[in-house]
Amino acid sequence: MPAGLVLDRHAHNPGQLCFVLEGEYVEIIDGRATRLRPGRMQFRAPGEAHTNRFGHAEDVLTLLISFDPRRWFEPARRRPLTIEGLLKDASTSIREQLRSIDDASYAAIETWSLLSLSHLSRPNDTHVAKPVWLMDAELIIERRFNDKVSLTTIASAVGVHRATLAAAFRRHRGLSVGEAISSARIAFARDILARGRTPLAEIATQCGFHDQAHFSHVFRVLTGCTPSAFRRAVTRRSS
Repeated sequence: MPAGLVLDRHAHNPGQLCFVLEGEYVEIIDGRATRLRPGRMQFRAPGEAHTNRFGHAEDVLTLLISFDPRRWFEPARRRPLTIEGLLKDASTSIREQLRSIDDASYAAIETWSLLSLSHLSRPNDTHVAKPVWLMDAELIIERRFNDKVSLTTIASAVGVHRATLAAAFRRHRGLSVGEAISSARIAFARDILARGRTPLAEIATQCGFHDQAHFSHVFRVLTGCTPSAFRRAVTRRSS
């Protein structure tokens, strides 16, 4: 989903499991707003109405799995769920699941079969060479961070799927594409702040942020202080 998108109250006929892979967004169900981040899983019962509001920082990438309403069975009402928590719960209960054959155990058998196949098909060598297209993606961020770049536009430019780029970036860089873009923008902003009295709104525009408020928020998250406080500290050290 593109950054800034708002999906007003709507519903889907099938039941859905939504795995968040990249980016963040807010989902509202029954008046309760939940912030969903990478590693979280949200579920929606068939026909359950919800609203989605996607932030302006980066595109959101999810893996959405739909279920025929006739095959849906209601999960526990813990929302959202963490992938790590699900796997831990599943690993401790898999033997019990397989003792009785019902809809839940069929789902467990299918899931663990696919998980086993994916594990066996993955090379044992964890030191996989960085793909050339990943280096091209890093170069795009380095040169165009203050432009309207995103996971989608970079993936298109280097010729790979968004999910492929997102996974490779986390494997080799330990952060998301959006986080890399934000880091490059803040590094540039720090240089501008240290050099003079450029207005914050102008710095926000030069660095590629939507507005001064967005710039200040990201700056504070990544540096621990506001742009104004950073500039005052630099001025005191140089005087």
